[in-house]
Amino acid sequence: MLQLEQMRELLIMVSPLIAIQLGLAVYCVIKICKEGVANLNRWSWILICLFVNIIGSIAFLIIGRKKVS
Repeated sequence: MLQLEQMRELLIMVSPLIAIQLGLAVYCVIKICKEGVANLNRWSWILICLFVNIIGSIAFLIIGRKKVS
């Protein structure tokens, strides 16, 4: 019974991070599909954003976006 309570508390503490990660991944995938990418190809960046969690999405936003002039 104690482990179940600990799991609930852990889920409550981690749920904001999960929401941020999912939101950031969805935002990056939409950006990739609409605007394109500067490095690699679209599918590579989509896979990086989805499977490398927050770091992949941040990497795309820093180095992978196409420069808008």
